[in-house]
Amino acid sequence: MSRPTGVDAAREHLLSDGTIPRHLEKRVRPEVLQSWRRSLMSGAQLANPTLTFKGEHHARAALRVAADPVLSRLADQLAGLEAGVLLADHEATLVHRWLPDRSIIPMFDRINALSGFDNSEESIGTNGCGSVIEHGTSIQISGPEHLADALRPFTCVGVPVHNPITRRLEGVITLSCRATSGNPLLTPLMTSTAQEVESRLLAQATTRERQLLDAYLVAIGSRRTPIAAVGQDIFIAGPRVTELLEGVDRAVLWEHVRELALGGRTGHNGGFASQDRFRIGRCQPVEHSGTVIGAIVELEVAHLERADRALPDGVPPRPTVTLPGHSPALVTAIAHATRLAAKGVPILIEGESGVGKYALARAVLESAHPSGGVVVLDAASDWADGADAFVTRLRTELAARPSALLLRHLEQLTPEAASASASLLDQEGDLASLPRLAGTMTTSGEPDPGRRRLIDTLGVGRVTLPPLRDRQEDIGPTAVAMIEKHRGNRTVHLSSAAIRLLMRAPWPGNLRQLEASVRGVLSTSIGPEITANDLPLELQGNSRKRDLTAIEELELGAILSALRQHRGNKVAAAQSIGISRSTLYRKLQAYKLDPDKQVF
Repeated sequence: MSRPTGVDAAREHLLSDGTIPRHLEKRVRPEVLQSWRRSLMSGAQLANPTLTFKGEHHARAALRVAADPVLSRLADQLAGLEAGVLLADHEATLVHRWLPDRSIIPMFDRINALSGFDNSEESIGTNGCGSVIEHGTSIQISGPEHLADALRPFTCVGVPVHNPITRRLEGVITLSCRATSGNPLLTPLMTSTAQEVESRLLAQATTRERQLLDAYLVAIGSRRTPIAAVGQDIFIAGPRVTELLEGVDRAVLWEHVRELALGGRTGHNGGFASQDRFRIGRCQPVEHSGTVIGAIVELEVAHLERADRALPDGVPPRPTVTLPGHSPALVTAIAHATRLAAKGVPILIEGESGVGKYALARAVLESAHPSGGVVVLDAASDWADGADAFVTRLRTELAARPSALLLRHLEQLTPEAASASASLLDQEGDLASLPRLAGTMTTSGEPDPGRRRLIDTLGVGRVTLPPLRDRQEDIGPTAVAMIEKHRGNRTVHLSSAAIRLLMRAPWPGNLRQLEASVRGVLSTSIGPEITANDLPLELQGNSRKRDLTAIEELELGAILSALRQHRGNKVAAAQSIGISRSTLYRKLQAYKLDPDKQVF
């Protein structure tokens, strides 16, 4: 019998010797290796692993209610694939399971994958539930990546479910199937499923929670200081403030905030402080039926600005700009633009029409200079006043020395106006003497000499926002955010099937087109759930086959998106989604697409 290689060999070495040779370590994904070591250190029972019964958790009833229709529908779609869906709470205790095929029930019963049983790493080692909680993000564990022998027949894809108001971890959804059925495209399927459950959790939120959330949203829209909403069991804040308050006993913080709110005091003198990292500033109570249910708290954290300036050049600043989406391209663009703006470097944000250039430019300028307003000069609106109107306004605003200046739609300028604008900016001399400056331009082909000069002047810091079709993972969160923006008093959410269909559309009009579609659907749909059938017919037409399973629909969409992104390059497309070129060819043929004749 041949010796095992790769992951199997690394696992055997770790279990027998407690160490892994360096050449085998490289064969194991870092997140899996970390999980292995955590599991061994916690004393997980790997020889004869069965889940430990912890008791029914009725406190997680809200999670079960929100997840049940979503996961029931997903399980129905998985029928015949020998797969099941598990729901666990934030402590990795199983809440419920959905097993559409009776043939797989013994597989789950064998390890006591039942309601009330512990599915943590400490109990059963590396797995698609407990490892999500420890890792903090989605994870896929396949076959021998499980430490316990009893779990080796499975591939498990786990995704976290967060409270949409507090952002606390509420639970984990895990899709488990036979190890041979593993697919990297299962992760985006489960991510969209978790987003739908979170949307339902938001719809279930109590009146008090929603009232505190509404007060928070109003506060962050009108104030430039770091803001948090604090209640007895609720904490709402952006990532920067959450990081700042990490480790603070929030029960103690709430008691202090409650005392301030009831007493009508601001907390400026001797307010709650933590290791000199922050102090409570103004404290505005939020009431429900005459009772204080929480407060909007301003934090005095001036030292953070000094800390950010002290960061080395290779380290990005703490993110202060938040836009819907989490794709690497969007995160990188935000971090780059934020750092440039903090240093006072002029920024030129480029991209196709409707990708969010203006939103990003305005957000980074306001983040860099929160105490002052942003003056916007729009070349598109000034066009009606003549070709020279923009140049005249630019000259006037530069003389007035605004805190921040945003030049929008620069592609609309004539070559002469673009060149004249560049001359005005060049006359200002040292960049440090300029107001914080950003421009946006829709890119199309090679620019003329006048625009080239303006690009070279503004483009000391150039940031490109990719089109929506090239950051597919941003479509779901963005659509959900748009639903929240335009829903009014209506309680409504997108189904996972609708999210998948939105993710498959090419969106040539980018965010502008997506928002128009969302507003149209809100005006025509009925009921609390927007389904795939509620979407415009042109979007439904993107689905080649109505009888495809959920996994097949997602798989085909991901393949076509990758091919479009890489302009038909089969090797690059296959690598980007984690499959071989031969597998990509086989799958295209299975979907009745000629790999060599298809135009992408």
